[in-house]
Amino acid sequence: MDDLNIRKATVDDSDIVYGMLKDMREGERRLDAFIITPEEFKRDGFGENKYFEAVIAEDKNKNEAIGFATYYFGYSGYCGRILYLDDIYIKPAYRLKRYGTAVFKYMAKVTIDENARRMKWRVMDDPSLNTKTIEFYKKFNSIDDHGKHLYLHGEVLKKCAEF
Repeated sequence: MDDLNIRKATVDDSDIVYGMLKDMREGERRLDAFIITPEEFKRDGFGENKYFEAVIAEDKNKNEAIGFATYYFGYSGYCGRILYLDDIYIKPAYRLKRYGTAVFKYMAKVTIDENARRMKWRVMDDPSLNTKTIEFYKKFNSIDDHGKHLYLHGEVLKKCAEF
């Protein structure tokens, strides 16, 4: 995708990512649960002791942020290091253009590059809000680990990471 740039977010991107995160929660009808402040978000993702990391997706032609993903690393006694994909979001005007697929594949590549064996995430199991999202993840042959905890590993993860 020549018009898309995906890169690691910096502290200068904090307010932009925070704004999109808030938009995402509003779209999920969960704004009442969105209690993190911009200052906490900046501290926790871009401060001295990071609890998460983020990537930002940009439309090169418009020089505009169009999406993001937040993630963190954990460990499993089953398989070792895991990348937990916490949030992935593409602005509504940019959906259905394969940008979400590009960000998802980018995250699979980050998983491999960081020597994690599995990329894991959770999807809201609410068909009224998330039918398209659930269908999106199915096309990657993700494994449902009960209760919409999904993951990719092994050859499926490697194939997903290919651009």
